[in-house]
Amino acid sequence: MHSCVLAVAALVVFGAGLWIRHRAPAVDDVGLQLAGGARAAHTLVGDRAADYRTAVTADFVLTGTYTISTALAFSLSGRTIAVRMRHRCLLVYGIGAVVAACVCAVTEKLLLLHGLSGADWAFAWAAGFATVKWLLLVVTVPVAAVLVAIVLKRAAFYGCAQRRYARERACHRTCVCGSKHRGDTTDSGPEGPDVVAPWPVMAWGRMRWPGTARGDPPRSRAARWENGSRVPPGREQGGLGFCVSGGGIRSACVTLGALQALRPQLRRARYLVSVSGGGYTTGALQLALAGTCRWRGEDPYRAGPGDVFMPGTPEEDHTRRHSKYVAEGTGQWLAAIGAVLRGLLASLGLLTVTLLVLGLALSWGYHLVPLADPTRLPGFRGPALWAVLALLCAAAVFWFLWLVSLFLARQFLSEVLKQVFRTFVVAGLLLAVVVVVLPALEWGTARLWTLHAPATAVSGGVVGLLTYLTVLVGTSWRRIESTEHAVESARRSRLVRAVPVLGKYLLVWAVLLVVTAASLLVLGWAIHVGRTWPAAVQIGLPVVLCAVALSLDQTWTSLHPFYRARLATAFAVRRKTDPDGEQVAVPYDFDEPTPLACYGRRHPGFPQVVFAAAANLSGADRTPPGRHAVSFTLSYDYVGGPDVGYARTDVLWNRTRPVIRKDLTVESAVAVSGAAFASAMGRQARAFQTLFALSNARLGTWLPNPGVLGALWGERADWGLPPMPGIRRLPYLLREVSGRYPLDDRMLLVTDGGHYENLGLVELLRHGVTTAVCVDASGGSGAFAPALGEAIALAKEELGVEIRIAREDWQKLVPGSAPPLTPQPAPPAPPAPPSPLAALDLRLSADTVAEGEIVYPRALVDERGRTLGTRGRLIVARATLTPDMPYALLAYAQAHRAFPHDGTSDQWFDSRRFDAYQALGHWIGERVAKLLPVESGAPRHPVRGPGSPGAAQQTPVHDGRAGGTVP
Repeated sequence: MHSCVLAVAALVVFGAGLWIRHRAPAVDDVGLQLAGGARAAHTLVGDRAADYRTAVTADFVLTGTYTISTALAFSLSGRTIAVRMRHRCLLVYGIGAVVAACVCAVTEKLLLLHGLSGADWAFAWAAGFATVKWLLLVVTVPVAAVLVAIVLKRAAFYGCAQRRYARERACHRTCVCGSKHRGDTTDSGPEGPDVVAPWPVMAWGRMRWPGTARGDPPRSRAARWENGSRVPPGREQGGLGFCVSGGGIRSACVTLGALQALRPQLRRARYLVSVSGGGYTTGALQLALAGTCRWRGEDPYRAGPGDVFMPGTPEEDHTRRHSKYVAEGTGQWLAAIGAVLRGLLASLGLLTVTLLVLGLALSWGYHLVPLADPTRLPGFRGPALWAVLALLCAAAVFWFLWLVSLFLARQFLSEVLKQVFRTFVVAGLLLAVVVVVLPALEWGTARLWTLHAPATAVSGGVVGLLTYLTVLVGTSWRRIESTEHAVESARRSRLVRAVPVLGKYLLVWAVLLVVTAASLLVLGWAIHVGRTWPAAVQIGLPVVLCAVALSLDQTWTSLHPFYRARLATAFAVRRKTDPDGEQVAVPYDFDEPTPLACYGRRHPGFPQVVFAAAANLSGADRTPPGRHAVSFTLSYDYVGGPDVGYARTDVLWNRTRPVIRKDLTVESAVAVSGAAFASAMGRQARAFQTLFALSNARLGTWLPNPGVLGALWGERADWGLPPMPGIRRLPYLLREVSGRYPLDDRMLLVTDGGHYENLGLVELLRHGVTTAVCVDASGGSGAFAPALGEAIALAKEELGVEIRIAREDWQKLVPGSAPPLTPQPAPPAPPAPPSPLAALDLRLSADTVAEGEIVYPRALVDERGRTLGTRGRLIVARATLTPDMPYALLAYAQAHRAFPHDGTSDQWFDSRRFDAYQALGHWIGERVAKLLPVESGAPRHPVRGPGSPGAAQQTPVHDGRAGGTVP
């Protein structure tokens, strides 16, 4: 209520000032302020000097009222947008800018009164102060108006939000799919807090985020490792776990074959972690088990964990026949190309309209407040340039004082001087943009843009076509390597080997430069002629932009929906048994929802499926060094990660709007986990990410940030907190273009799990399994497995888990370590003729499986509270070739030099290649099965009851208590 009173008071004070100023004589006071010289001022004033003095005197009242009202509005920021850490400086900077504008305005008006009395020199100084004043007002007044509108809006709709949350709590026990289950899952659902808070971090000026206290902080000095090992409540440690790597359709085929051979072992596993392409297969398994449509009380879908997707089943045959899931025929190819073109046109069109509206606003701004005169060259006003120079000189002075304070070791003084120095630098550069850069852009565009409408349309079409072709090249560039190619390329010069990669980067940078130049031309042209457009255009453009920005979901204009739908055509299928006994594969309907909390549930005799993705974050406060993403997992019980917190999947579904709810399904989890190219790709090149954002070729999606949900879902939630958005509007697209992903934002950009770690091994170790089986089909034809090396290093860094693989074990995975298929004669014997198998010998490894030891930093504890020790076992099965493979595999490898390392961007597998990779997966799965004999007895299915350790008493959401730590 206090904030509402302040908002109304700000409006009343500002309105009173405008009313008093309106009663003064109507004169061109803005022109007088920016006259810059005595001649121009006296020409403007003429014989109305008395009226101008009265108007300038009335401006003192207006200056006081807008200073007070704007300061009141910025004081509201502590209860609105400044609740986020990166916005908390808004209060200080906003009020400081308003006070500075007031000082400049008072000084300017005193100088004007002095100039009207006969002091000609005062007009130049008054123009300089007026320039700085208008810059500060243009920046602060719109922000203050937005703050007042936000406060009034949240106060008005706070009661509606609370009633909606109350209804959601009332239906909390209802399944998200709206149906009653037969009890065919291992439990009745997760039992734990709605939100598990992330571990705190110091950021943005030594402030802790999140600010809520946790009930069980780390007790040892290895706090980072304990925080990184946190998993949601109810996920016990110990037992057997599987992880399957990324790699597109290549990894999906290998995973399918491996899990077919390892089905007895898989049935007694606790966790199955999948990344990217491996998630295609695990998602297909989960959907085939979860699809339960009941007709007349009977379930026609009877695939069980023991036979689902086994060789010869209808669902396996369906997936095999649709392995070219992106496009199988001419019609689907045209649809795929059209989807890319549609996204490109939508993105470029929206950005163009945004530039036109911005240019229109600047055109009117320069007309009403003539800070520059672009009609002549140079069009810069002398006082404005002197104001820029004065601000930069002041910045240089404070920079020198800051260096002196560092020498004197005065920390507080040093911090103050550094902030003042930065403020003057930003103010000087911003003023230079307003009075120098933008007028120069307008003047240059007016003289360069001499093309008529047809030629302009052709130029825009060329830019769009060039961008479109570059996107197609960037998304489908095939990087197919084999060991033989690597050996041959090593003999070439470094320059020759770098030509393809360098050419790709040059093409992307060239397109970005062309798009940037075209955007600047559009902005400059709009500034130059925006005021002369017809009234319908000047009104229609902002209206269209506001309507599109407020109602269009940016994720649904990207390639994510198309990608998800195409994956579903191949992998969203279930087996149906008709009344006459016939078994057929039935694809999921397009409009059938597959809620993750329901369709992703764990089934008897099958592990819990965890889809591993990556949440992209800016800065280095939370992400691992060298990466720009953290772990983000999706499962039936919780979604999130230790660095961003966890949210209960069913609660999140109930409290999310329908548009975003569509991304909380099993099909969407498969697509998000495999969103290989996006506007944020971890350590990948920034140029490609910007291109994908501009062209809308984005596969990732924005999901709610669990770290901010605790405060929103609390029973005593602050009404001033920003609510969770119902759709992902235009600002989210602009964030992807600019690459800004704050960790305390309401939404997180979630993309391919390979942007964090491509094997899923770190996530599996986070759950504390005693036996970890890693199926590595991530590609790479070098001597070492790069994904495995990165996972080992990341596990040590994030979890403190050490993985030891003996030399005699990892050497077996090196291509060329196996004896040749054709033995070579002894040295005294005459040399044998060249063998046709010599090239294949270079690609053969001694074995496809290597074993290692896992050393946890603390002892594991199972669901019954028993200590399991600190040692574990790792089995790595890599997709590589060995001499004892079946004849069909070796024959295929001889005929296809890229096998088994076809490029991940190549997603068009025919049946022959599908069968080859599936047979390879089955072969390495058989090798792993020999190391994991099936234990006697029933599969291990832990049941968590109210008294079990896994379902210990949980605290309310606002306490931020986490669970599942490594003790």
